[in-house]
Amino acid sequence: MDVSVENPGGLSRRMTVTIPAEQIASAVEAKVRRVGRHAKIPGFRPGKVPMKVLYQRYGERARQEAAGELIQEVYPEALEQAELSPAGQPQLDVGDVKTNEPLEFVASFEVYPDIALQGLDDISVEKPQVEVTEADIDATVERIREQHKTFETVERESRDGDQVVVDYVGRIDGEAFEGGSGDDIEVTLGDERFLPDLERALVGRSAAEQFQTEVAFPDDYGASEVAGKTATFDVTVKQVSAPMLPELDEDFLQQMGIEEGGVESFRDKVRESLEKESANAVETRIKTQVMDALHEANPLDVPQALVEQEIDRMRKESMARMPEQAQNDEELARQLLPDEALRDNAQRRVALGLLINEVISERGIELDNERLEAKMDEVAADYGDQAEAVKQYYRSNPQLMQGMQAMVMEEQVVDMLLENATVTEKQVDLETLLNPDAQDA
Repeated sequence: MDVSVENPGGLSRRMTVTIPAEQIASAVEAKVRRVGRHAKIPGFRPGKVPMKVLYQRYGERARQEAAGELIQEVYPEALEQAELSPAGQPQLDVGDVKTNEPLEFVASFEVYPDIALQGLDDISVEKPQVEVTEADIDATVERIREQHKTFETVERESRDGDQVVVDYVGRIDGEAFEGGSGDDIEVTLGDERFLPDLERALVGRSAAEQFQTEVAFPDDYGASEVAGKTATFDVTVKQVSAPMLPELDEDFLQQMGIEEGGVESFRDKVRESLEKESANAVETRIKTQVMDALHEANPLDVPQALVEQEIDRMRKESMARMPEQAQNDEELARQLLPDEALRDNAQRRVALGLLINEVISERGIELDNERLEAKMDEVAADYGDQAEAVKQYYRSNPQLMQGMQAMVMEEQVVDMLLENATVTEKQVDLETLLNPDAQDA
């Protein structure tokens, strides 16, 4: 077997493999003989058919099958001979399979990049310092009350925060259009989940009021038949309701899982939750900084085959959070999450995965089984009485278990890199820590 390798550029490789004619002939003969043992050909007893006749009848098919099997057999051997480790499946270009001639095929693929780790001891990290205050607890209690608000009918004009019930019919150039009408539609003013122009027009209206308003659809509106057009809506307000927040009484506290201790016990529970959330946020912030520093110090060309796999995985992860009927709709998934929207993040994930594996290899990091058990306990704790069943499910599912192990190994890598990192502390408030994007905005 002859093997030669070309480098078209970057991580791409073209490996040309030539299988000797005698190896192909031997494989073809073996196949023809196996067929001949049971072949039923008029004029001959089974097992007594001359090889010449068998070759005439089955030779071409045997040659094609033998070639395919030989390619699968010699491909790993050729990679080993060429000392190559492909990333992803190869693209095979197979030449003609001719009698008494060698078979040549070309495998095109990408290889993993060579990594010489840099900057592992030059990482700088800013560690947030945060204290959960009484004001934080007050704000969270109010958010919880807001989440459990109800609406009561009022006899006044609508205002932001109210809920209005409306019927409406929209027309463009005097013609009704699909999706442009609705009956008994509930709109919470200020939520910005309705057509902006129409929602603004509902402020200051009373029950039984009828009015007409114009709504301009943006150019990038989802329905192409109305995108960029202006519609006239006839609207009837049927009901105006004001938000009512629940009192912190015994019924509400029981609903929140508080059986004893009253409001103070509820506030203690809120504090505990906020402290846990802030600890997780600090850990995530530190991990992100470490990963960013590792990535910036070690820029990599990454195999696009792995990037495509990561894009597919990210898309499936996102769709798994969608309603069940949408989860397996591949066309919808690609519309909502096109490849280019995911590519940058996918490339970063692939690069970090390769770098983390290199750190593990270079520094000889081994999986901490006690830490793995602790992580499983942490995940399972959210399932209450079903915690042990959840842990057993993880143990019986290799894919889930591998994911858990990878998570723990990543944490171990971060901890190892932090040992020699420069860590400075910065005081931040809880809102800034938990909602950095909102603060930036």
